[in-house]
Amino acid sequence: MTDILQNIPENPDRSKRYLFYLHGLIVEEAGIRPRHPDFGFYEYELILEILSQQGFTVISEVREKGTELLAYARIVAGQISTLIDAGIPPDQIALIGASKGGAIGAYVSMLLHQPKINYVFLAGLFNKYLPDENLVLTGNVLSIHDSADQLGITPRPYFERSPDIGRHESVVTDKGVGHGLVYQPYKEWLVPAMDWIKQKHLP
Repeated sequence: MTDILQNIPENPDRSKRYLFYLHGLIVEEAGIRPRHPDFGFYEYELILEILSQQGFTVISEVREKGTELLAYARIVAGQISTLIDAGIPPDQIALIGASKGGAIGAYVSMLLHQPKINYVFLAGLFNKYLPDENLVLTGNVLSIHDSADQLGITPRPYFERSPDIGRHESVVTDKGVGHGLVYQPYKEWLVPAMDWIKQKHLP
């Protein structure tokens, strides 16, 4: 049985783990299963299904076209704060953001300043957002992108300028699919993402 919601539950179960998934720009612009000429279909619903099968209550919605990064980050940060206020421990809350969703997730990290939340940014720490000096990361942050990505993914400068960041790591895959890495639930990002969120690398 899968557990996929568009919004946080009214009465959250304190025994469950909650995972926010923020999709890429193409879903925002072209619908729930859009097709890119180079990367193929963005399998949004399949990704949610597989994340749910990992034991999470997954929270995700299709954003409106033209969604502004910081405005939507405030919405997600508010949802997470509501969960925490309801008694959900921060280390039972995680966020995966893909592409534009990763950029939004970075702002969520900045806004919340919660050290125990685990974040995974899939090809989302773009060089183009570095001029915003307020965008510093907190929490535990894993960045994943493909070595063939041509969109300027630069996690290191974000890490270096974020004094309150927790555990942080960058994984560069050799899948060879470029930015298309975020379009499918490839094991190359799914496995390290789940290990990071579930903290399997810790003793």
